[in-house]
Amino acid sequence: MNKIIPTQLKNMRFLRVKFKDKRPFEDEWQKNPYTYEEIHQYFPKENYGVILGKEVRALDDDTPNKGLIKLYEKHFQPTMRVRDHLYFKFDNGHADKIIFESKELLFPDSNGKLSPHMGELQGEGTMVVGAFSTHPSGEIYELKQDLPIVTISYDRFKEVFGEYFKEKKQKIIRNHKPNNWKGDNITDIPIGNIISFDGLRDVGNDCLQGNHPKHGSGNGMNFRVDVKNNTWICFRCNNRDSRGCGGPSELIAVMEGILECDEVGAKCFTDEQAKKVIQIAREKYGLTVNDQNLGEVKGWANSVSIVRLAKKHNFENCHICGNPFKFQDSHGMYYCENCKFGGGLKKFSELIYKRDKVSNNEI
Repeated sequence: MNKIIPTQLKNMRFLRVKFKDKRPFEDEWQKNPYTYEEIHQYFPKENYGVILGKEVRALDDDTPNKGLIKLYEKHFQPTMRVRDHLYFKFDNGHADKIIFESKELLFPDSNGKLSPHMGELQGEGTMVVGAFSTHPSGEIYELKQDLPIVTISYDRFKEVFGEYFKEKKQKIIRNHKPNNWKGDNITDIPIGNIISFDGLRDVGNDCLQGNHPKHGSGNGMNFRVDVKNNTWICFRCNNRDSRGCGGPSELIAVMEGILECDEVGAKCFTDEQAKKVIQIAREKYGLTVNDQNLGEVKGWANSVSIVRLAKKHNFENCHICGNPFKFQDSHGMYYCENCKFGGGLKKFSELIYKRDKVSNNEI
């Protein structure tokens, strides 16, 4: 037999494997691959492996009757086959390893032990022994179908094989604690500071999923949080704004009863609702007043210093709680961080006027 590495693999990455073995023997082989030309210097004196990923997948069928291969052949076009490995690509670049299990049948493994394991779809970080290598049994990894490696639909593959996908154990969040976030951008408030993540399941890709924290769920999985992007979605109410889901301000509105969950969407707030959400965000979730980018200086702020005005009238502390006001002199702004109360020069002057009238018993 003329042992030539199939040319369909010429753009793949390779590793060295000992003769009549299936395991890599070099350290960090994923980081130090061989090219198609380089691996030839060791083969066929040694076996070789093909490193898999989004470029190429390999369906490794461990069932006695090759049921996975038969299922593939029933629904998809022929592709390269080496022994019990089918090589193909996905149209969306999906590369995660998939393990297949039967929910009804048990199969004997290499030691004769029965298990539901059927095989794997090898992917990123994995390898398979290449064509014309020698199996530990002495059998040759025969190139059974010398065909081009085809590209198939991942969605269609999931439809056909999905019932055999082994369910991944999902980590359930316990003892979640909010952090001490403070900032002047409401969209940066961590969603985990608005609701507890306790009971949500880690479903991968920095996403948590579980029961909706406000209106509950029939199946317990209608609510998803994208922790990385600080967004959320309710699949029951299907709320989607321009970002594809809700953010912190919308979640505050839902949790505080300002909006119903099915009302969330693009431009879903009235001015009054928006003000209420901002007020709650300041009172409960660490939102602070933005000291910068207040816009063009207008009106009285061009000529009147609110700081000097406060000192002149002995009105530097909040008339409600007594705590010191925070002033933005350049724009004529004042604010009480305790009462979440503030405004501009005109409003500040009116407060001084009313206070003075009260002290003089004029009203």
